[in-house]
Amino acid sequence: MTNAPPSDAPLWKRGEGGPDLGPQRVIHIDDAAPAVMTDGSMPRIGLRPLVTDDCDYVVMTFEFPPEYAGVVHWHPEDTIYIVKRGTFIVDGEGTYLPGDLRWVKAGTPYGPERAGADGCEVILITKGSFPPANGDPDAIPPRREG
Repeated sequence: MTNAPPSDAPLWKRGEGGPDLGPQRVIHIDDAAPAVMTDGSMPRIGLRPLVTDDCDYVVMTFEFPPEYAGVVHWHPEDTIYIVKRGTFIVDGEGTYLPGDLRWVKAGTPYGPERAGADGCEVILITKGSFPPANGDPDAIPPRREG
């Protein structure tokens, strides 16, 4: 028997503690509580949600360890990335450094995302709630009207 969540359950949930992430208050990124994995395993990457689900957007940081490589995927909403630290590499696109901004249109498959020799920390902003949805790379992304 396993304690793994059902396949449609999110792999991540909000961590406990940290500052109040409500609206109209100063929130220092490094003070926000890290997310935890729902299956109890140790994560290879770190996620840190920066707003509550009362916000219509996901604002979070993610950290990749040195030389990390993810998988090809897509998001159902436009997604903005701001590199905070390290080297963030997206195969087929290029290398992003601290201060660089990346914008990906909803439904665009890409990746894998990778980290350089010192890892990386990136701010991610997208519409929805935490954790942000990732599209199956084998599925055809839906066309967004508008």
